Amino acid sequence: MSVVDLVALVCAVVALAATVALTLATQRALAAARDLERVRAEFAASAVPALEELQAAVATATVQVDRVEELLDVAGAIGGRVDAATEVTYRALTAPVIKGVALASGTRSVARRLRGGADQASGGVRDRRDRTRAG
Repeated sequence: MSVVDLVALVCAVVALAATVALTLATQRALAAARDLERVRAEFAASAVPALEELQAAVATATVQVDRVEELLDVAGAIGGRVDAATEVTYRALTAPVIKGVALASGTRSVARRLRGGADQASGGVRDRRDRTRAG
């Protein structure tokens, strides 16, 4: 055998080994691609319903938030009306109540003086101020 034949034989063996190695690598890559496709299909099968449920939950939550906002607006309006009614009631009742208390106090004072004057004229019991001084 000549050197050329030997080099050709070595090249053929190297090419055959490279072909086997590339074939094995291609088979492994193809198996990995099939596994990846299977996992993707399983993920899509479970993710699509989960995404639809999530969208439905978001829509429901949005409706609930809108309802709560409306309730808060109504509660704020009611609070404002109550505050306004309280202020009007306070203003409407404050002056008459103060005048009534002043009238009652004045009436009591006049009644005491009248009783005190009648009691002193008849020699009766002294009024409260005289009693505390006499003590």
